[in-house]
Amino acid sequence: MSGKVSMNCDRNCGMDGGLLSALGLAEEVRRRRAPDPLVIALAGGGGKTTSMEVLAREAAGWGRRVLVTTSTHIGLPETGRILVWRPKTERLEIWEPGEAADGAAKRGPEEADVPWDLILTGGSLEEKAGVRKLTALPEAIFRRECARADLVLIEADGAKRLPAKLPAAHEPVISEQAEAVIGCMGLSALGRPAGEVLFRREQWGISQGTPVTEELAAEILASEAGTRKGVGRRLYRVILNQCDTERELDSARQIGRRLAAEDIHGAAVCFGRPVWVF
Repeated sequence: MSGKVSMNCDRNCGMDGGLLSALGLAEEVRRRRAPDPLVIALAGGGGKTTSMEVLAREAAGWGRRVLVTTSTHIGLPETGRILVWRPKTERLEIWEPGEAADGAAKRGPEEADVPWDLILTGGSLEEKAGVRKLTALPEAIFRRECARADLVLIEADGAKRLPAKLPAAHEPVISEQAEAVIGCMGLSALGRPAGEVLFRREQWGISQGTPVTEELAAEILASEAGTRKGVGRRLYRVILNQCDTERELDSARQIGRRLAAEDIHGAAVCFGRPVWVF
């Protein structure tokens, strides 16, 4: 890893350049190549998986090889090739798009040349109550595949499908290789009781009936006890998801202005497309 990122220069390119440009990441993504990938962790609430998919597709559209993985849990993707580590048998497998879960194309863990397209999703298989998910890859495999990627996207947090969250003591799980962190929040949380939309609200002593306001949302996203926890000196960006109406976009502007005042920048997003940059 180069350990040196300079991503401010293209932040104001506007919405036409896509989400990577809106976040000020496009120039760095275009510059980086394996074995020195740009590694980005995503934390917070609603929209992390969708945001990862959008970022991966944009980078792949530029011919970049993207590894999508997790340090916690993600669902099995419905499309694309998947690199699966089976802990019980200590076997590495490749599942081709559309294959059954026990896919026919398999490779042993001793084989380093894992085939992949421009986007590869990777993780360790976890099976509970008939539900299959991916968890973190073994460190040696993770580092090996990182070195073959130009961009690595890591979902580093879980929110139980709620739009907003506060981290517990063990969260988020940010890889030491990550140079940037993207904090996510779904604006469907606004105006609703915290008990319905804010995961781990008890971490801040927030009562079940307390409404989630723009002020509280900005505080969560900016706080080192909130979404910014563990970021340290890494670059930090914010994605405000679910800006699907004028009312939510107005709320996004209020939140964005509060964050920008603290030198935190990002984008308001509607169905994966940036609609306002702050």
